[in-house]
Amino acid sequence: MPMHAALTPFALVLAVVLAPSLVAAERPDKPDKPALRSTMPSRVDAPRPATDTRAPVRVRNVGSDTTPTSDTTPTVNINTADVKSLMTLTGVGRRVAEKIVEYRERRGPFKKADELRRVEGVGTGVWERNRGRIVVK
Repeated sequence: MPMHAALTPFALVLAVVLAPSLVAAERPDKPDKPALRSTMPSRVDAPRPATDTRAPVRVRNVGSDTTPTSDTTPTVNINTADVKSLMTLTGVGRRVAEKIVEYRERRGPFKKADELRRVEGVGTGVWERNRGRIVVK
């Protein structure tokens, strides 16, 4: 019967794990070299100095409410606003503003402000950032 067949599974795992370190301990020619390779990175990048000329890192405010409120910014009536007025909404560019006007012209005035979400290009993010400013009159 071969020797490895007599070993229990636990002893076999123990032998596989410890064997490299035992072999390294028996080699006096390289005593300070570790038997197993570390999985840790060999280099750690330090933060960039303030004088770095690379592109700035974009930082996102997580957890703070930076959504404009209706108290500080004017409201936009989506039934009467032109393209330029619609572009004052956060995240609404010229193309999306044009789509809002086209949608309104084809289907009639909006009955509720959240109907704006049906317009292509107005996603959840745009709606959430602007819903305090959007009115229907």
